Amino acid sequence: MTSCENTRESIGRWLDGELSAAESEAVRGHVSACAVCDETRRQLEKIGATLKSVLATEAARVELTPFWREVQSRINRKRAWYEDLLDWSRGLLAAPRVAWAVPTVIALLLGLFSLDSYWPGWRIRGSRNSFAAVDSIDAHGRSVALLRENETKTTVIWLYEDQEGENETAEEASKSGPAF
Repeated sequence: MTSCENTRESIGRWLDGELSAAESEAVRGHVSACAVCDETRRQLEKIGATLKSVLATEAARVELTPFWREVQSRINRKRAWYEDLLDWSRGLLAAPRVAWAVPTVIALLLGLFSLDSYWPGWRIRGSRNSFAAVDSIDAHGRSVALLRENETKTTVIWLYEDQEGENETAEEASKSGPAF
């Protein structure tokens, strides 16, 4: 681009006072030396003056009272409760807050399924099975078995001697003496 093209692009901003001091001085210097750019400046000034005069005469004829009355009524209008609720819910659905929805739903579901252990009469369909669990404990040849059934909250304890471990225990007991 030539200097005239750059200057013609900046003349409008120069006339509006939007250029820095250095840019403004460069445009003013070029316009004073170049007849083509000076003509562009005169045309822009003439268009600006025409627009100002037309707007000034037309603005006087425009009735703004109804406009300002409507603005005032919108300011003073009480909003319905559901409009406030709608605005509040839109704020909840903003992107950062929606990210918390998934962990919150998971936590609520886990809490709901854990209620089953606190209130046995309240069951979520299919949340627990009716199987019993058998645990076995071996303590030096003396064995204990526990049968726990969740639905009826029943626990059965069996004490029994292990037949294989009995011989080993008998040998150990005989070496060390009687066990009480």
